[in-house]
Amino acid sequence: MSHEHSYPALGPKIWAVLLRNEWFKARHRLAFVVTLGMYVFINTMTHGQSAYDALQREDREFGLPDAWSAMFGGDSILLLIFASIAIIMLTSSEFTWRTSRQNVIDGVGKMQWFWGKVILLVLVGIVFLASKLVVGVAAAMIGTDFSAGEQIFPLSAFAASGALLIAYLNAGGLALLVSLSARAAGPAMALWFFWITMGEQLLPAILGRIAPSLQPAFAYLPFAATQQVLGFALFDERRREQIIAGAAEAGQAAPDFADPMLWTAVNAGWAILFLTVAYLIFRKRDL
Repeated sequence: MSHEHSYPALGPKIWAVLLRNEWFKARHRLAFVVTLGMYVFINTMTHGQSAYDALQREDREFGLPDAWSAMFGGDSILLLIFASIAIIMLTSSEFTWRTSRQNVIDGVGKMQWFWGKVILLVLVGIVFLASKLVVGVAAAMIGTDFSAGEQIFPLSAFAASGALLIAYLNAGGLALLVSLSARAAGPAMALWFFWITMGEQLLPAILGRIAPSLQPAFAYLPFAATQQVLGFALFDERRREQIIAGAAEAGQAAPDFADPMLWTAVNAGWAILFLTVAYLIFRKRDL
């Protein structure tokens, strides 16, 4: 029996249709446009200021390949937050406005609708990541010395991009799960922020005082795990050598660097778990 006959609702042709439908709905939603616009604005101001300072001051530099460490720094957490907010707004509104039920009436199967949201999850991550890279690279190009002979687009930049996207699938997967569970933007947003604040900061702090031996395990919590792959030095040997040399010059011990493969796998595991639970919950409920 062929795969298409066994699962006609998810035949090869439907994936392109779902992608097209989700992108059409997303780009026409004001909530998505505003969230993405705010994220682009923040990145433009941040990297634009760095580029401007490099032009005005001789002691400042902002050009490739060194600028990659600024693009994949701690502020990458903003991508996780803004893109997850976009997922909550896009998914929850379909229940509030009853468009999810209308989609089924119009011929979209229930499982097709769910997998459309998984496609949306990946699509939103790609759009936010692409906007981050376009803004950062455009600003860094102003101060890039192309005659230096350095590789301005190293493989480590692609590795860092992939790890950040997988980290987003972790945070965004949780956002999709709470959206499908709460089915309203307000409660879903509250649940998501409650977990990344109270659930992963206050409660671990309390438990850590009671049982200090548990502290290392808290790093494996979902949102904590996303932050383990945000440093560019994890993926770039040149940047690691610069950090180690700087520490030695300052008379300090060299920092320990996390294992990027381990933490990327942890983030992928959480993403798969969240999507699996979301599927099980969604399967048992009507649209």
